[in-house]
Amino acid sequence: MLILAVDSSTPVAGAAVVDEDRVIIESFTNYKKTHSETLMPTINRILRECDCTIGDIDALAVTAGPGSFTGLRIGMAAVKGISMAAKKPVVAVSTLDTLAGNIAGSNALVAALLDARKNEVYCAFYDASGIRPERLREPMACAPETFLSEARALADYEHKDKIILLGDGYYRYSDYFNTELTNRLIPIPGHLMLPRAAAAGILAAHKARQGEFADVFQLRPWYIRLSEAEYRLGKGEV
Repeated sequence: MLILAVDSSTPVAGAAVVDEDRVIIESFTNYKKTHSETLMPTINRILRECDCTIGDIDALAVTAGPGSFTGLRIGMAAVKGISMAAKKPVVAVSTLDTLAGNIAGSNALVAALLDARKNEVYCAFYDASGIRPERLREPMACAPETFLSEARALADYEHKDKIILLGDGYYRYSDYFNTELTNRLIPIPGHLMLPRAAAAGILAAHKARQGEFADVFQLRPWYIRLSEAEYRLGKGEV
């Protein structure tokens, strides 16, 4: 099963073609470009480089959130447009699950963290002892202090001595996390720290095998919390 996976949910822009658990091609950009500039040219380029057309693709995958409100909308609009034009099914994958998919075979508690602005992080916790991450609790948006309290309590409950932190939410508060967790924190190399479209594609392949396709007409970004405009609207400010 060939899957074209797209990720634009964070400052990273990525696209990949995977065949079941095999990565055929991947593009990853994390440098001063807007997703509206790079995403469609990247998709066209990687398909061309691996001698594929949209007709060869069996399904599309997209990171559905949480993440950047604008980035999520750009990625989802691109995938929904391709899906409707080419009549290809879509699999939606959590951005946090995609991050956690960078780690496998570890007995540490894995936490995926995204910078949510407003002194908060989006986060979720995982058991990554198998080949795919198993989410232990529902994702949430919270202050770094609340996240750290939850991480410690869950690690103790799950009998995990070590903790792995992934994502740009770690970078934002790295000094604080390093000071508080000290030798309980396992450092992770940079190429595993950010969302990868290939990881989203491999997770999507598993969901596709289970028949877990999204309704492209109902598919919406998953923000966890309200956007600033929605928040202000609810308060009658706009």
